[in-house]
Amino acid sequence: MIYCSMTQRIVYHGTLVNVHDMGVLIQGDSGVGKSLAALSLMRAGHRLVADDLVAIRKNESNKLMGQALEENVRIEVRGLGVFKARSLFKDGTALTSPIDIVVELTPYIPERDDGRISPDVCQINILDCLLDKILAPVASGVNPGFLVEMIAKAHAARIAGKM
Repeated sequence: MIYCSMTQRIVYHGTLVNVHDMGVLIQGDSGVGKSLAALSLMRAGHRLVADDLVAIRKNESNKLMGQALEENVRIEVRGLGVFKARSLFKDGTALTSPIDIVVELTPYIPERDDGRISPDVCQINILDCLLDKILAPVASGVNPGFLVEMIAKAHAARIAGKM
């Protein structure tokens, strides 16, 4: 995380995708599947805002907003290269999005993750705003985009009081 004090903005390492009108900031170590999750979500009709680095600021309503550092957001497809996201999915990007939840993708470790029924949830402070952060272990062969989409749906339902 890089602080930019004069602009009241920070630059965060992660990927921001708007999923069902909910801004999901995806975090995790290199190679865990952040960009793969974003590509999967774009393919399902959701919108990529930023990949790898996300500029975050507060809006007038004290809500966190995220955007890419570049106008034409690019995304890395590991082993194939870096592409302009719009060249892969014409309607698959958005310029900005609120940030409503953070999902941290982690490698699946049987000793830690076997038998879990519900996700680990904690809170993260970004620019004095508390957000739920959900830890999502990604097992080999599991689509990380599907996990992120299900987390976003469950979070939206919880907020709406339907869970």
